[in-house]
Amino acid sequence: MARGNITGMKQIAILGLGHFGKSILDELLELNVDVLIVDKDRDIIDMYKDAPVSAVALDILTVETLRKTLPDSIDVVIIDLGGKIEASVLATSYCAKLNVKSIIVKAETDTHGEILELVGATKVVFPNREAAKRITPLLFYSSMLSYLPVSGSLAIAELSIPTLFFGKTLVETELRKKYNLNLLSVRTEDTEYTVCEPYYVFKAGDIGLFYGSGDALREFSGSPLREHYRTGNFIARILKSLRGS
Repeated sequence: MARGNITGMKQIAILGLGHFGKSILDELLELNVDVLIVDKDRDIIDMYKDAPVSAVALDILTVETLRKTLPDSIDVVIIDLGGKIEASVLATSYCAKLNVKSIIVKAETDTHGEILELVGATKVVFPNREAAKRITPLLFYSSMLSYLPVSGSLAIAELSIPTLFFGKTLVETELRKKYNLNLLSVRTEDTEYTVCEPYYVFKAGDIGLFYGSGDALREFSGSPLREHYRTGNFIARILKSLRGS
């Protein structure tokens, strides 16, 4: 019988624990959410027997089995059935028939993604493609420590502050006027991110979290400013970024 939302927490179900599903689950375990995991492999389910999640080993997905498994008040269903395209399409269709409001599905190809949208997916995710978008800029700009596409052409990038900015305040750099970028936060190599006040004076070792269009971020990273960036082991930083992604 489907469970009701007793705790008032957001309820999320993950159908299939492929690489994407497991990654999402690992993130959700850090949050105050009610998580239900469903997978046909009991060994995978058993891996999370001590985790604060509800788990169901389900061999066959049908509308009826999902109706009995998913809580009536489910908020989000995330679907990752590995490379089983037909199964993911059917599971998406079943969730749509059960009026699940938010259905997030991992797609393998563009065609797969289009079909998922047709049968009811509210968001289609291409993990491999999105990972490539995050990693590729790091290969060309040594000043860029991490890169995250946000929406459309917008992105957030973690960049070493150029020596040209050392001794200047954020206001004096005219970052928005000259480079069409915003600075969200700043940290050093040994400290966490904090709010960057307008009159914060940049110094050696500062790292900034910049927000703007991908073009503006790449131009800023690859502009003549590049020669002013502190030197370092480029390959080591790339490997560190890849591990973090």
